[in-house]
Amino acid sequence: MIKETWQKFIGGSVLAAVMSSAASAACVSVEELRADQMRFLDMQLRVAALQCRNRGNGFPGLYNAFVLVHKKSIQASRVPVEQYLARLSHISMDGYTTSLANRVSFESIKVKNFCEEAALSAVFLIELADPLDGLDLMPIDYSPPRGMCADTAMVLGQPRLGPATLR
Repeated sequence: MIKETWQKFIGGSVLAAVMSSAASAACVSVEELRADQMRFLDMQLRVAALQCRNRGNGFPGLYNAFVLVHKKSIQASRVPVEQYLARLSHISMDGYTTSLANRVSFESIKVKNFCEEAALSAVFLIELADPLDGLDLMPIDYSPPRGMCADTAMVLGQPRLGPATLR
C-alpha cells in the first residue's frame, strides 16, 4: 500500500511537471514578447520610412539612424520571435513579417498625422538606450500576441490570456 501511494505521488509529480512544461511551451515568454515588440517598432518605422519618404521630414534618414543605433536589438529580436512562431503557430517568419507590415500599413492610414507623429517618435527613439521605452510614443498601438505566460501578462499588467494563438 505504501509502495502504491508512493508510485501515485511520484507519477502525479511527474505528470504535474510535464503539464507545467507543456503549459509554458504553449505561451509567449517575456523575452519573446519583448522581441515581438521590437519587431513591431522596427516595422512601424520601416513602413513610415516608405510612406513618408517624400514628405520633406527626412524620414528615411531617421529610420536609417534608428537602425544604426539599435541594430543589435533589432537583430536579436529575430530568434525569439522565430521560436514562438515555431512553437505556437504554423506561421513562418516571412508570413509573420508580411502580416505585420500589412497591419501597420493598414493602421497607418487611420492615423491623421502618421508621418509627423512617426518622425517625432523616431527622433526620441534614436536617443533611447532601450527603444522599447518609447513604444508608447508610436502612432500605432502595439497589440501583444494572445497566449502570454502568466509572468508575461504581469509585465504588461494584464490578466493571463487564453490558449496560445497568434493574431
